[in-house]
Amino acid sequence: MNAKKKIVSIALAAALAATAIVGSSLAYFTDTEEKTNTFTVGNVDITLTEPGWDATGKEEAEEMYPGEAVAKDPTVTNVGANPAFVRVKVQWPDGVAMDVRTDYVVGKLGDNWKYNAEDGYYYYEKVLNPEEKTDALFDQVVLSTETTNDDATTPYDIVVTAEAIQAQGAAVQWNRVEKMNMGEIANWFLTKEPLPYEAGLAE
Repeated sequence: MNAKKKIVSIALAAALAATAIVGSSLAYFTDTEEKTNTFTVGNVDITLTEPGWDATGKEEAEEMYPGEAVAKDPTVTNVGANPAFVRVKVQWPDGVAMDVRTDYVVGKLGDNWKYNAEDGYYYYEKVLNPEEKTDALFDQVVLSTETTNDDATTPYDIVVTAEAIQAQGAAVQWNRVEKMNMGEIANWFLTKEPLPYEAGLAE
C-alpha cells in the first residue's frame, strides 16, 4: 500500500470511529407522566315518613268510624347523594274500603303523584334531587261509610312501601330524564333500559 492510500485509510477509520462514538451516545427523547383520578361512588337512599300520622292519625285510627278521616301523609325524602325517581305502593286492608283525600278532596293525590293501575304503584313524576322531599302522596285516609259493625273487632293494617331508583342514566340526555312521564319512569324501574338519544334535543 502506498503512503497516500495508507493516509486515506487511516483517516476513514478515524472518521468511522468518531461516528461510532457519537452514535453510542445518542438516545430517543422519552417522558413519563402519571395521573391519579379520584372518584367516589354515589348512592340512592330515601326515607319514608308520615308526620301527620305520627302526630295525630295513629291515635285517631284506633277507633275509626265510617266516614271518619284520619291524618296519613306518606312523604319520601332523598337522603342519598344521587337524584332519584321514587314510587310508593299502598297495600290496603282486605275487606274494608278506604278512600284517600288531599286538601279535603276525595281521591285527590299530592302534587306530582300519579297512580299506575298497571302495576299498582303511585309514581312521583319528577326527579327527586338530594335533600328534596316529595309532596305527601295524600294527607288523609277515610273509612268507607259501607263499613259495618261486623268489622269492628278486626284490626286492619295499611302497609306503605317506598322504592327509589337512580335517575341518572334513565335517558341518554339529562334534560330528557327531567321530562320523563309516569309510563317511562315505570319502565325504567322494570327494565333498567335507558331511553335512547333524541336528535334535536338540547343537552
